[in-house]
Amino acid sequence: MNRDELKNRIAGALYGVAIGDALGAPLEFMSADRIKEQHGQVTDMIGGGWLNVEPGEITDDTQMTLAVAEGIVEKPGYPFPAIGRRFVKWMKSGPKDIGGTCGSSIARIASRSHQGATSKDEWHRAARDTAKANRGRSGGNGALMRTVYPGLYYTNKETAARMAVDIGRMTHWDEKSTEACFLYTTMIHLITEAVINEDLSKPLAEMLAGSEYDLVELLSEDEDSALNPTGYVVDSFKCALSCFYTTRTFEDAVIKAANLGGDADTIAAITGGLAGAIYGYNSIPERWVDALAPAIRTQLDRLADSAVKNREAKCR
Repeated sequence: MNRDELKNRIAGALYGVAIGDALGAPLEFMSADRIKEQHGQVTDMIGGGWLNVEPGEITDDTQMTLAVAEGIVEKPGYPFPAIGRRFVKWMKSGPKDIGGTCGSSIARIASRSHQGATSKDEWHRAARDTAKANRGRSGGNGALMRTVYPGLYYTNKETAARMAVDIGRMTHWDEKSTEACFLYTTMIHLITEAVINEDLSKPLAEMLAGSEYDLVELLSEDEDSALNPTGYVVDSFKCALSCFYTTRTFEDAVIKAANLGGDADTIAAITGGLAGAIYGYNSIPERWVDALAPAIRTQLDRLADSAVKNREAKCR
C-alpha cells in the first residue's frame, strides 16, 4: 500500500476514537430526544454534560486507548506489563470517569503491585475475580472502546486479534466482550491493509455473519427499535456498526453515533475508529481536530507514525 494512504487510514482511526469520544462526552447519559430538545443535532464540540468537559476534551475512552498504544509501542511482543503500568498510573491520577469493571480490575492489580507491571496471567486473574464479584456481569464496553491500536500496529491480522483479545481480558472477562474486541480489531486491520478504493463492504459483512452483529439481520431491523445505546458491549457495538454502515462520510457516522445519546462518548469513539480507518484522517473536519488539546494531537501523531513504521516493515 502507498505509505501516505496507510498513514491516512491509521491516523484517521486513532483520531477517530479521540474525536468521537470528545464529541459524545457532553451527551453521555442523555436520551436522543433530550439531546434534540436541548441542542438540536450536535455537530460541534460543545463541552458540558455530566462530566463538565471542555469542548474537545477526551475521556477514559481515549485515555485508555493511548495507554494501550503506548504499551504496545514499548514492548510489542509482550505489552501487558507496560499497558498495566499505565492503567494503574492513570487510575491513580484521578480521571474524571472510569468504568466500574475497568476500575475494579485495575484496583485489584494496584493492591497487589504498586506499579501494576504484572504479567498477563495476573491481569487475567484480576479480571476473572472482577467478573465473579459482578456475578458474571462483566460485559461492558470498556475493553472494546480501547482496542483500536492492535489492529493498526501489528502486521499480522491473527496477531492483532489475539493481542486485542488478551488486552481486553486484562479488565473484562466476558465472552461477548471478547467477541466484540476480536471482530473490531480484525475489521480495523482489514480496512487499513486494503489498497486504496478497494470495496471492503462484502468481506467485512461476511466476517460479521452469524455473530451478534450480523449486518444483514442488524440493518434489516427497524432502526429505532434495534439500536439501544447502552454500555453493554453488544448494544454499543451494534450502534457503532449501524452508524458506520448507514452513512457515507466520517462526519455523518460520528455525528449519528454521538446523537444517539446513552453511552454516547464510547459509541461515538468506537464508530470513529472504524470511520476514520475507512475514510482516513484527511476526511476528518479540521474544526474537530483543532478542538483536541495540542498534547493529545502530538501523541496521536507519534503513535500513528509508530504503527505505520511497523506495518511498513512487512513490505520490506
